[in-house]
Amino acid sequence: MPESTASTPRSLPSFLDMDRPAVDALIRELDQPGYRAKQIWRNVYRRAAIDFETMTDLPQGLRTALADQVRLCPADLIQQQTSTDGSTTKTLLRLDDGELVETVLMRYDPLGERRARKTVCVSTQAGCAMGCVFCATGAQGFRRQLSVNEILLQVLVQASITRADEVATPETFPLTNVVFMGMGEPLANYEATHEALSRLTDADGFGLSPRRITVSTVGLLPGITRLAEDHPQVNLAISLHAPNDGLRAELVPVRGASVYEIVAAARQHVIKTGRRISFEYVLLAGLNDSTALASDLARLLRGINCHVNLIPTNPSPGVVGERPSPAATERFAKVLTDAGIQATVRVEKGHDILAACGQLRGDRAQREASDLSMPSG
Repeated sequence: MPESTASTPRSLPSFLDMDRPAVDALIRELDQPGYRAKQIWRNVYRRAAIDFETMTDLPQGLRTALADQVRLCPADLIQQQTSTDGSTTKTLLRLDDGELVETVLMRYDPLGERRARKTVCVSTQAGCAMGCVFCATGAQGFRRQLSVNEILLQVLVQASITRADEVATPETFPLTNVVFMGMGEPLANYEATHEALSRLTDADGFGLSPRRITVSTVGLLPGITRLAEDHPQVNLAISLHAPNDGLRAELVPVRGASVYEIVAAARQHVIKTGRRISFEYVLLAGLNDSTALASDLARLLRGINCHVNLIPTNPSPGVVGERPSPAATERFAKVLTDAGIQATVRVEKGHDILAACGQLRGDRAQREASDLSMPSG
């Protein structure tokens, strides 16, 4: 995809910051009939329009007037890559202040009774302060929080790609799932995450089922408690990566709760919400992939309605860890399942397009820095 540049002044308000009454008011200001507001709303939240010109059920004059008043896509789409098998599309967005944010679209074929899925992975921060040693985003450090519209924009952009891929029912939003597993820690940007979840599940907005949304955290206890209160049907995934505090501190250097406190909070979350919880465990060869650690993990999680998602690391320049062998991964998983803990190895996508969190952003930022440092002549 060629790089795009914004053609709409950056001073204009974002449509994604507007509620339905605000759109109604805009239509009145433009001296248009009231039903036009419904058409615009449907084009965005059901048809995933990111350009007013694609709203062909509106008169050309109105489309032009809207573009002069509101920004529908308040970011530049500067890079997009699709894997060779077509299952994964990664998009790099440049926000108004120049920050780069990644979002990934993953397409899953039907499997048994499970229907086909189209899942978007969104970022909640530019960079990340958690410092996980195996994560490309963590190596880049924290830049800033993302706003609600910057989070929702990622969903809308990937939905527009999906809509262009295939013929879909116009009134059905083309994505099936959203995971807050991109750049940043969602619960460290709680208010924006909370509002984004509310907008995603609003029947008059994106209309997604909360059970098709997952929020991932390294284990920030206040956020886990608030999420259970505010969004009890949204799925929670906890990035654990170690069954004891010493090893976890090496891999996830976040000051705060111990492993046991995090697991205790997970137990309470399951009790309060009635929902199964997931534990993310990135496998790093020779660091946390031994069968002894698998046994420790099984004992730690005993009695919790949970699922362990094992993720063989996707090595990146400047981060810690090598990918374990398939045999080591299978042995680790078997220890868990033999102990009655449900565990699966994540189906991985996008190795050929730098799809792991932070890789594409880091690659782009490095190239731009290199370009700036080269002498002109």
